[in-house]
Amino acid sequence: MRLPKLLAGLAVASVALAACGTANNAGGNANKGTIKVGVDLPESGAETSNGIPTLNGVKFAVSQLKSVDGFTLQVFNLDDAVNGVHDPQKGAQNVQQFVDDTKVLGVIGPFNSSVARAEIPITNRAHLVQISPANTNQCLTKNVYIPQSLSGKPDVSCKDAGVAAPSDLRPTGTNNYFRVATTDDNQGPAMSDYAYNTLKITKVGVASDAEAYGKGIADTFSTRFTKNGGTVVKRQDFPNASHVSDFKSFLRAALAAGAQGIYFGGTDSNNACVVRNQMKGIFPDSAPFLGGDGIVTGQCIKDAAAQAIGMYGTVATVAAEKVSGAQATISAFKQAYPNSSDYGAYTMPAYDCVKILVAAIDKAIKANNGNMPSRQQVLDQMNKVDYTGVLGHTSFDQNGDTTNKVITVYTVKNATTGWEVDSTVNVSS
Repeated sequence: MRLPKLLAGLAVASVALAACGTANNAGGNANKGTIKVGVDLPESGAETSNGIPTLNGVKFAVSQLKSVDGFTLQVFNLDDAVNGVHDPQKGAQNVQQFVDDTKVLGVIGPFNSSVARAEIPITNRAHLVQISPANTNQCLTKNVYIPQSLSGKPDVSCKDAGVAAPSDLRPTGTNNYFRVATTDDNQGPAMSDYAYNTLKITKVGVASDAEAYGKGIADTFSTRFTKNGGTVVKRQDFPNASHVSDFKSFLRAALAAGAQGIYFGGTDSNNACVVRNQMKGIFPDSAPFLGGDGIVTGQCIKDAAAQAIGMYGTVATVAAEKVSGAQATISAFKQAYPNSSDYGAYTMPAYDCVKILVAAIDKAIKANNGNMPSRQQVLDQMNKVDYTGVLGHTSFDQNGDTTNKVITVYTVKNATTGWEVDSTVNVSS
């Protein structure tokens, strides 16, 4: 699939959001018992800028729904951060708690792809639905690390790249994992096209935090940038990047090789935006700093400090703010959560994740004559999802990936007002 040129406007049709509350019978009596929505996100330390706004989206959706077919809905959230950094082992422990609690009929999360890689085999064995608002690493759902379309060369499989393939993560041989964000083999190239065609950059330095998400998105950006005609003049990965405080040698080497800007694949909790801060005095202030959704946070702006202006980041979902009909939901959320740090790029995706999961639970209850359904019955209904919400229309392909493949490019023009939508690209065709 060839990624089309960046579109100036959002190619999403206006939608009616009435379907959002179809599973909600808050006006009725919720006396059949409790159904828990498990939530695994990074909620502490440097990860709060990622996890808390996402968790808020979950809580807001459940507060609107309250119940489903006589069962009270309850949020059961656990923190997968250890010492302030997302941790795959902690994530695995969390989802085992969800598996052990029979009232949990679905899990929202995780936020980070490396954590998802540890969790999916556990939820898969339990036939427990897992739906992420934010995971983007392509190897979670398809065994193509770099598609032939990005480079003109044969596909590089996940296993060829030393990454577990989807079949390795699904011991039952069937899928239980879904996501409303599209994948990094779309997200990295979208920023590559933007850098080359819109910003007119032809030479770039590329680095990553060496994690599943960060390295994956940096690799797909680099491959596409080279195919576009650009040159990656310096490439480096930083294992344990959260403990790295000095990126200046990389930056000086990139500049010496002719880089006009920097792309960093990673998250703010892994010091991605410290890199932007340290460009000061090495690169011209006008040199852009590029990344994926891991940098589109308030914490990134704080870390970049005086260098925040001129950053560009992609988010692998539709910007709900641009979806006709979504404004009422966003306004209601901001009344309930009035602080600017309460709302993030993945707040509304998390909101839709809950609504999608509860819609599947609703159908499973009805198919089970009004009784508590099994996890398998909920999973059966998830495979039939066709939903319209704040992200527009969502359905899932056979891999569990959203068919709503839109990348949103954000930028910082004013550090006070923060990230704002620059443009979007639809990669569905």
